Amino acid sequence: MNNVLTIIKKEFARFFKDKRLVLSTLILPGLLIFLLYTLMGSVFTGSTQTYTAKVVNPSAVFGQIVEGEESGALFELTEISAEDLDAAKEDVKNGGADLVIVFPQNFDAILTGGQTYPVGQAPVVEVWYNSGSTASSSAYSLVVSLLDSLENSMSNLFDVNYAAGGDLVTAQEAEASYYAMLLPFLILTFLYSGCMGIAPESIAGEKERGTIATLLVTPIRRSELVIGKIASLSVLSALSAISSFLGTFLALPKLTGGSIGGALASYSAGQYFALFAVMLSAVLIIVSLISIISAFAKSVKEAASLSVPLMLVVMLVGLSTMLFTTHAPAAFLIPIYNCVQVMAEIFSLQFSWVNLVITLASNLVYIVVLVWLLTKMFKSERIVFNK
Repeated sequence: MNNVLTIIKKEFARFFKDKRLVLSTLILPGLLIFLLYTLMGSVFTGSTQTYTAKVVNPSAVFGQIVEGEESGALFELTEISAEDLDAAKEDVKNGGADLVIVFPQNFDAILTGGQTYPVGQAPVVEVWYNSGSTASSSAYSLVVSLLDSLENSMSNLFDVNYAAGGDLVTAQEAEASYYAMLLPFLILTFLYSGCMGIAPESIAGEKERGTIATLLVTPIRRSELVIGKIASLSVLSALSAISSFLGTFLALPKLTGGSIGGALASYSAGQYFALFAVMLSAVLIIVSLISIISAFAKSVKEAASLSVPLMLVVMLVGLSTMLFTTHAPAAFLIPIYNCVQVMAEIFSLQFSWVNLVITLASNLVYIVVLVWLLTKMFKSERIVFNK
């Protein structure tokens, strides 16, 4: 046990004495993610799009709709005559305005008159826009949608019971569902990035520098060396992942228009403990896998190259929550995938302790097997010294 602690202290000293490594691995990722997501949230939720439209034969009814809350945006409507239509179209084409809307004469009287028309003979509202402009395209889609809604409301053939019905999901559940789709992938990405930034340097880097031979001639068992390295690398990788995760989790409410306090209060202490346990088991597996790859490699660069296929697999597994979720017990025996699914359950407020226990127990078995395999590799001079 003392030898394992010695290896852990050695790895910690190597990491924490490098101030640039600490800054780039532990502090900057979470801070930059928090600032970026917060800034994006401020831009998306703190600003209202304003569109400019030139209108021939303005409609008072439609004007009330687009200038009210129904549109979700601000419209500046400018009345023009039919003689200025071509000039207004050119203005839209050149980016001087977003839309040109041409209403039939006496459009409001048509709306209130109740007259019906044969197919193809109804008065036409013309909407001209510039598809090369994002603002113009967005304004066009919004105005067409509002006109369709107005047309449907005027025909009044049937009503949808919006007042009596509605969305069965609460705002908290909807936000939790959003977190369940996005956060497991981000956490897994952060975990893998943290492991990749540390593990290859610790094993392949020592082989490249030749210092691995010094470690192997010391009176220490290979299993103690492996356990010490994996334990220390896992702690450092977990710290890096936690930094990035905190930055993301604290900034996401700002991105979605919610509050940090509300997001934190959505989950219990037990769920946070379960999340930490799952992240720890995932990082142990990932560190063990990257360590095995690094033991085969001759240099840090080669270890990074050999780890690319593993990275792709991990990323694809992380994306699985965006496509489907499962509660079948057998699915929680699959390494990495089980961690992603448990995290999705936690964030979606559908957490199951049974699935957590299955995940942690199966992952413990995988970790023991991987440590045993890495120990066997360290006992092979052909692998360690690249003979």
